[in-house]
Amino acid sequence: MALPRSIAGERAVARGGGMITHDAPMSQNETTLIGGRTTLGVVRLGETVRRPPTPNLGFVRALLRHLEAVGFDGAPRYLGTDESGREIYSYIPGVVPAELGEHDDKTLENAARLIRAYHDATAPLFATPSAQKVCIEVACHNDLSPCNTVFRDGHPVAFIDFDAAAPGSRSYDLGYAAWLWLDLGNPDRSTAEQVRRLRMFLAAYGSGPSEAEVIAAALFTLDPSADAARTLMSDLIR
Repeated sequence: MALPRSIAGERAVARGGGMITHDAPMSQNETTLIGGRTTLGVVRLGETVRRPPTPNLGFVRALLRHLEAVGFDGAPRYLGTDESGREIYSYIPGVVPAELGEHDDKTLENAARLIRAYHDATAPLFATPSAQKVCIEVACHNDLSPCNTVFRDGHPVAFIDFDAAAPGSRSYDLGYAAWLWLDLGNPDRSTAEQVRRLRMFLAAYGSGPSEAEVIAAALFTLDPSADAARTLMSDLIR
């Protein structure tokens, strides 16, 4: 029996339940947003989102400003701070799922292409010999979950919740994303089907990390208690 895809430690944990609609009529009163994963105190006010400051806010501000400058539309815009010291971001209309869910091939391919576009947009920030020497290639989002993705008409169009963003490798970010989107290690899905879906996901992403590198990265990010998923995922690269 597969574990529910929202169990803490084994799957991304979203606040609240059901599907979170992001385009309902709004007053100027603050409305708590319960999609996404980890940050409490996130509210919508008009066409903006207000979030408590986080330890890496300097990096997040610089990253979102860069994404705006290069024309990447799949992320919110950083707009400053309010009188309460909260970070202000643009609001992205759409739906954010509260559960990881199951996704068809087309959705998985679109998600992989969006990840690729995000990585490519951040790569120029780290195009130096010193960065490459320590395997820093992109700005990792570090939680590219369906629960941190805005959907429109069933298609992934943007990522939110950049609180954990940091410099890193494509394989690290892609490995964690693949685990979350593909449900790698699910004992109810055959090894052949899991390999097919992973190869399809990586083909949509394009040139870059190998299957083995992506699975190794996913295994590295797994919670230590996820022994069953770890064993099954290890089998994929044997």
